[in-house]
Amino acid sequence: TSEAATLGEEIGVLQGDVTKFEADKKAAEAQREKDHAAYIEESTDYSESVDALDRAIAVMEEKDRDIPGASLMQLVSSEGAMPLKAKSLIQAYLGVSDDQQDGFEPPEANAYESQSGGIIEMLKKLKDEFRAKLGECQKEEMNRNHAFNMVKQDLIDSIDNANKDIEEKTADKESKKK
Repeated sequence: TSEAATLGEEIGVLQGDVTKFEADKKAAEAQREKDHAAYIEESTDYSESVDALDRAIAVMEEKDRDIPGASLMQLVSSEGAMPLKAKSLIQAYLGVSDDQQDGFEPPEANAYESQSGGIIEMLKKLKDEFRAKLGECQKEEMNRNHAFNMVKQDLIDSIDNANKDIEEKTADKESKKK
């Protein structure tokens, strides 16, 4: 009878342990869901940022060239493109007379010289940083998932072992009562 009472107490302790292990497992699963949701949000943000930077760099590189334009001398030297009065005003502004212009061929001028090379480099560095952070984020997620799986498996094993012990002790207790 005393052995049956002792087995009853041990079974009670084991049932308490099973309840605690199951609660711990549920808590770990809930925390894992929260962590995974945070990871999805963070990795999506980094992925979208990298994608946006890729597009921005492509647009900037496409526009990163000198845009040809017409210099004032080219406008003055073109035939029929401009009224005579405007030509004479531009020549006066530039200090060039009709005599000087006859043998003078102005160089091709650029109306705008792109200065976006530094911006493109900055965008590329930023993209590299975001890619590195995305990689870190993914690595951390893999480590957290692995740790969760280890804890979960340990809790499952503990629950299984406790239930097995409960069955054995219950059978032993029943045999002692007879």
